[in-house]
Amino acid sequence: MSMDLAPGGVVPHIRSIIPSLLPAERAVAEVFLSRPADIVEMSSQQVADAAGASRASVVRTCQSLGFGGYQQLRVLLARDAARALPTQERSADGPFAIVTETFAHVGDSIAAMTALLTTDDVTRAVDALAGAESIVAIGNGLSAALAADTDARMRSLGLRSHAPTDSIAQQVAVRLLTDRDVALIISGSGATSASTKAAQAARERGATVVSVTSFARSTLAAASDIALVVGMRDLSFQRELAVTSRIPHVILLEGLMAALTDALGDRASAAMAATLEVISGNLGE
Repeated sequence: MSMDLAPGGVVPHIRSIIPSLLPAERAVAEVFLSRPADIVEMSSQQVADAAGASRASVVRTCQSLGFGGYQQLRVLLARDAARALPTQERSADGPFAIVTETFAHVGDSIAAMTALLTTDDVTRAVDALAGAESIVAIGNGLSAALAADTDARMRSLGLRSHAPTDSIAQQVAVRLLTDRDVALIISGSGATSASTKAAQAARERGATVVSVTSFARSTLAAASDIALVVGMRDLSFQRELAVTSRIPHVILLEGLMAALTDALGDRASAAMAATLEVISGNLGE
């Protein structure tokens, strides 16, 4: 039902359904109605605390309202909130200023990007990837291109890696993993259901799940053995959905590839030599 709601229709829809809800569900729905802009940034547990209910009640309420779950409600509320915002401010100095301001914003965000990374997590991630018999790299939506690029980079280092692009193929691939393998899953929001399902299935098979995401309390992070969390300064869940930036993830993955090259030593050097030989043979005059 919720998938058919027109922009701006989430709050009216909740208001129309609320009289038919059970008391605990009604308390949760009242939080949705009273704080729609805040819900975008709140976890399901925070909503439960605000309603004096359980986390399970939050999920049930979302389902009773016709949504697939809390994450879907958050996304639709983010959509409606973005629609209500004034048009994004534009620099009076034109396109060049906007481009250079973007570079400046990235520079100012470097410290924030690495603030949640730990020595232990990065070391464990590199060790897991370097020692894996095989690796499945997964990304959906705007993260799909990052997974494909990372897959190609890992193969150029001599690692056995592949990156299925179809969500069904991803589900099949992770179910063929063993405890000697790694699933590397990239999702900015950490809430993409296909990516989270792949992480959960990979863990059930005993594989090590390494995730790259922007939110430490996301469903993907919770389903991971090692969650590498990086984001831009002042990143919000709504902003991640509306004006997604993959810059922190690109930089992190570049760093992981450099660390992998060092960890693999001669194996990486030999693989890179073979790769460069192929590339040189395909360059034009």
